[in-house]
Amino acid sequence: MSISLADSIARSLSTRGVRRIFGVPGGGSSLALIDAAAEVGIEFILCRTETAAAIMAAVTGELTDIPGVVLTGIGPGAASAVNGIAYASLERAPVILISDTNEAGASAPPHQIFDQQALFAPISKAQHRLTPADGGQSFNALFDLAAAEPPGPVHIDLSARDADAMVTEVQPSSPGKPREIDDESLQKVVALIAACRRPVLIVGHQCRAAERALAANQLAKSLGGPVMTTYKAKGTIGDSNPLTVGSFTGAKLDASVLEEADLILFCGVDPVEIIPGKWRYAAPVAVLTEYGNLAWPFAADAMVEGSIAESAARLAKKTPAVTWEAAQITRLKQRIQAKLGNVGKHGHFPDNVVDALALAAPAGARLAVDAGAHMFSAMNRWPASRPYDVLKSNGLSSMGYALPAALAGWLQQPERHAIALTGDGGMMMSLAELSTAARLGAALTVVVLNDAALSLIDIKQQRQQRASLGVRYPAADFAAAARGMGCTAWTVGPRESLPAALSAAFSTKGPGLIDVTLNPSGYREQLIALRG
Repeated sequence: MSISLADSIARSLSTRGVRRIFGVPGGGSSLALIDAAAEVGIEFILCRTETAAAIMAAVTGELTDIPGVVLTGIGPGAASAVNGIAYASLERAPVILISDTNEAGASAPPHQIFDQQALFAPISKAQHRLTPADGGQSFNALFDLAAAEPPGPVHIDLSARDADAMVTEVQPSSPGKPREIDDESLQKVVALIAACRRPVLIVGHQCRAAERALAANQLAKSLGGPVMTTYKAKGTIGDSNPLTVGSFTGAKLDASVLEEADLILFCGVDPVEIIPGKWRYAAPVAVLTEYGNLAWPFAADAMVEGSIAESAARLAKKTPAVTWEAAQITRLKQRIQAKLGNVGKHGHFPDNVVDALALAAPAGARLAVDAGAHMFSAMNRWPASRPYDVLKSNGLSSMGYALPAALAGWLQQPERHAIALTGDGGMMMSLAELSTAARLGAALTVVVLNDAALSLIDIKQQRQQRASLGVRYPAADFAAAARGMGCTAWTVGPRESLPAALSAAFSTKGPGLIDVTLNPSGYREQLIALRG
């Protein structure tokens, strides 16, 4: 059956379960793809920036395990998507980026033309120019590659003429089987578990899929020791679980738990989730991972590559004779929470804002957290009970993430209210997407912690005894900006009631924004406690 290449791509996406595409279209192949997608019931979400579109596609890929799709124009459109594609690359999110490109052999001057494939080569699993000769087959192979472990982005160049060319429709291939685990490697971990008495389990983002999360919880219960989760894996082992003691980041504060261990077991952690630094612990280390060739900061005593669902479930049947007591584990959690505390007497402090937000939020609300100093309180205090209850950029740690991530989460599960918690710096980088939220009528509340500074960088600058240059600026009126883009908004000054504003925001239909004047005085001590 002959159809256009654009139609072939759209039908393949629909068959694979793709329900929406994000982007900012150009005048080339993206227009044909938008039309073709509409014919098969795939919605196009117009974003205000390609960066936000790529982040939204990446988060959609994470939530569904189906590659998210983003369309851009040629040249500046493609270049603008780089940050979102870097996020997908470092944080293992399956994404397909399709960019307009020039026609092959065109004799026109190089207006807006550069080597787009070379641009994305360092941050994508593959780069390919689709042509009518093998376009359908190549597209399906690239889709499979984006989803394969470790998942990540692929980049496709497609010209307008090639998108409209007639091709023979190709049926998608069947998904591959998970990699089988090596029994000999697993037995090494079994021996380490049998010998330990004070194990600590660290759970990472590979464990967020339902089957893996179940196995990770079974393993945690079997080991009976403290559990830490990476930022991306928060909620995979619920925060209310008595074994959960806090977040693992690779920083100084982790020592309060890991120095007590005689076995450290990583389950589904990717080294990109760990802050770079020298590994300081003497206890044996075992690793369960879906994929290999990772740059660990230590030499593992045992490593099992392949299905975490299988390896963790099998290990859960090997219960060690632990000496951990429930009271000891509780004290570890309390110690971490106390050291990360950020409260004070005058004004609004991060801990108070996060606690008030958690108390007022509708049941089932999902939180997206931006990069910045406020993330320490958010990740320490927001209660999560399931994978993806909190969305966070960790491997890339990109500012401007929270708002597009929250929107993507709401689009995927509109019954769950979306919350974006961001600083003023991150809000400035994603401000235009407020108009996207208004246009979509999103059930979204944005909370801006406004201290008129890049606070995390400000602290680092102070600690290096440098002059205060380039990190502070006049305060912006984000509430006024939000109203101008169609959102309801509130301003909460130092002496004004935050709970009242939160109550109003959560009872208002459509997107709302709360601009909170924040007291940043506790950030320095909080950072020292966490990272030294």
